[in-house]
Amino acid sequence: MPLHQRLLPHKVIHIIRHKDFMITLLYVMAVTLFNVAGNMALASTEIHEHKARDIGKGTPVPKIQLSAFRDPIDGVNIHVEVGNYLLNAPDLVATPADNKVDGVLQGHAHVFVNGIKRQRLYGKDVHIPQTWLKKGVNQVAVSLNSHKHENWMSGDHNIVSSVFLDLSKQNIVLHYFTSQPINPTSQPIESNSEQIKSQHAHH
Repeated sequence: MPLHQRLLPHKVIHIIRHKDFMITLLYVMAVTLFNVAGNMALASTEIHEHKARDIGKGTPVPKIQLSAFRDPIDGVNIHVEVGNYLLNAPDLVATPADNKVDGVLQGHAHVFVNGIKRQRLYGKDVHIPQTWLKKGVNQVAVSLNSHKHENWMSGDHNIVSSVFLDLSKQNIVLHYFTSQPINPTSQPIESNSEQIKSQHAHH
């Protein structure tokens, strides 16, 4: 038995071990939150580089919500669910001046990974390859945009959703955010019935 274990009471040793565990846990949480905050700031900066356009008075507010699925071969797959919004490819001839089809806004989406715009999205599913991801915490953000690439806004808020991922974890989703949730009382789906740890929504 080590000398310190012979000299210290068992209860004192247990307290020391518990303290070391708590310090390690707090350190890991702090690093994770730092990475999340850093990635969120990057994405916010990139999204705001585009011009903004208000959806207009009386227009149904578009909704957006992301779900993450670990790809069995490479990276992660993101499903984008939208409401009050027609997600499609631009067709300038068929696009009316008010950008509406049957009273609902239309447009496409922009996909950001760790603050970098990676591609446009005209459908509801996108694959994020491993080469776009870094080790540890990653952020995937999706904004809704007009076909002139303006950010759709409702009031002072961009219409955007994001998910923070760590593919080294069994539960890959660390944090979820949406500015306009489709169903405020529900959480998005994650593959393998993994639970989402937190959800924040602003209306």
